[in-house]
Amino acid sequence: MTAIQKKRIFLLLLAAAISLSLACILWQLSRSMLPEEKALRNEMVTIAQQYLGCKEEDRTHEPIIDFYNTQEKLPRGYAVQYDDSWCATFVSSVAMQSAMAEWIPTECSCQELIALLDKAGDWEENDWYIPQKGDLIFYAWGEFPLGECTGWADHVGIVAEVYGPIIKVIEGNQKDSVTYHYVWIGHPQIRGYGLPNYRKAGNCGITPE
Repeated sequence: MTAIQKKRIFLLLLAAAISLSLACILWQLSRSMLPEEKALRNEMVTIAQQYLGCKEEDRTHEPIIDFYNTQEKLPRGYAVQYDDSWCATFVSSVAMQSAMAEWIPTECSCQELIALLDKAGDWEENDWYIPQKGDLIFYAWGEFPLGECTGWADHVGIVAEVYGPIIKVIEGNQKDSVTYHYVWIGHPQIRGYGLPNYRKAGNCGITPE
């Protein structure tokens, strides 16, 4: 490949990135959000942020698991152990503490959580969906080819913010801790999105305490 060809490819990729960024920003600006919905979304992220820095190394992740296990009826009757993968447990624990507790299903398995969201009509399969704060984002690490990701879900987090085409996610069990992770919209390893119905909950009078 010649230097000129490389330059052309670089310019094409740059133009595509700029176009995607502008499209994402315009799409986000065009979305209307009621104050009640915004408050519920903010609460979900605020609760998650309180756990930033909790990690397996010093066992500060254990209260997250303990809280999940306080459910009267544990999903599939399974009590999560401290050495289990706990990303879905983290998301569930955060949801349990929020005003959306009755609106977001709980699970310690990413794949089972997807099934519950899908059953409730709150699942978005499209990898190129532009998420909003408070949405749940799922990944399948083994999916590298471009195209629709339909593999087994390995991980899940909570969308904390969206900056153009970049998604800022807060995740439990990310490098054995609660931390932020950044991913591009349309990344091939995105499995899909859980879309809790914050708008409907807000319309029903559900508000953060």
